[in-house]
Amino acid sequence: MKWLSLLTWVTQFGFSAIFPLCGGLLLGSWLQNAYSLGAWVMVLSGILGFLVSISTVRSCLRAMRKATGNDQKKDTVVFNDHE
Repeated sequence: MKWLSLLTWVTQFGFSAIFPLCGGLLLGSWLQNAYSLGAWVMVLSGILGFLVSISTVRSCLRAMRKATGNDQKKDTVVFNDHE
């Protein structure tokens, strides 16, 4: 059953990567048509959608890593352990 849980994480990862970008572009298109705004609205909404997409992908990857148990940082240097 663990593979089924990981499959849901992969599906969630896909939605996290695609939906904010597509939603931002759809919102920009609607704003451009509804209020007769320029092309800058599409550019701005595309950039914001892309940034939100990156943020959600990072949090989804962090949650996936935690769910699989690979949340340990191996290259951590601690300077407080003096002998």
